[in-house]
Amino acid sequence: MKREKILTYLLAVLVIVPMLFIGCKKKTDEVEKTVITIKGSDTMVNLSQKWAEEYMKLHPDVSIQVTGGGSGTGVASLLNKTTEIANSSRELKSAELDDAKAKGVTPFVYQVALDGIAVIVHPESKVDNLTIQQVSDIFSGKITNWKSVGGVDMPITLYGRENSSGTYEFFKEHVLGKVNGKQVDYSTATQVLQGTAALGEAVARDKKGIGYGGVGYFAERNDVKILHIKKDENSIAISPAENNKVNYDVIWSGDYSISRYLYCFTNGEATGKLKEFMDFIVSQEGQDVVRTMEYIPLPPKK
Repeated sequence: MKREKILTYLLAVLVIVPMLFIGCKKKTDEVEKTVITIKGSDTMVNLSQKWAEEYMKLHPDVSIQVTGGGSGTGVASLLNKTTEIANSSRELKSAELDDAKAKGVTPFVYQVALDGIAVIVHPESKVDNLTIQQVSDIFSGKITNWKSVGGVDMPITLYGRENSSGTYEFFKEHVLGKVNGKQVDYSTATQVLQGTAALGEAVARDKKGIGYGGVGYFAERNDVKILHIKKDENSIAISPAENNKVNYDVIWSGDYSISRYLYCFTNGEATGKLKEFMDFIVSQEGQDVVRTMEYIPLPPKK
């Protein structure tokens, strides 16, 4: 009987010890994996997810977590030290820089790509081009019928982004513009949508609709039409995409007037694993990802 008890004890030890070892090993592996969090611009979500996927293939010891929420949300998270990288489709505001200083955060700016803002309508729309002033008048509510800009006689439905969106901020500042030094605001009739994808779907279903967003979301689609934009009445009408392809040259040159840089902000210049990831983003390999995702890579170095 005593011998049987000893054998039972040894058998239990042989079963339990390896299980404990496996459990400890798994826990150790999880601890060793570096986690990088990215939050912010909805315009940049798909691009950042692709960067993350490609980078993690090369570096399985790094886990990169990407979420959207808008540029303002990403910047707020960086200032609150709850994310390592804030994606933004606009520059930092002076109020955000003041807040950063108060919180002991030193934002470091990385230019990581460019984007052209496309103005889109339903594919059956008779309107093919607009001036910047006409776009401003439409989104501010001054022009409310398509007939006023060469379309058919029907009311215009406005689709826009939420105010935490960097695209919302950029479009307001650079397209709606100012009158006598005062910022022109969006019409209260604007239907606010969460994300560029939702905005595109809304315009695709609405013959009266007009919206705006990163050209990368719309270039290959045939269920919306990207308008040609003129700086003024005497300028050439230019589109940020032609034949379902993004037109890099007009954005690099600034000929297409509604274009911008896309940014990643970190708390101080990146170091360690974070620096390695940022180096990947601006490398040729990272910029090839930008191109395949229908965004505009950084201008070629001269």
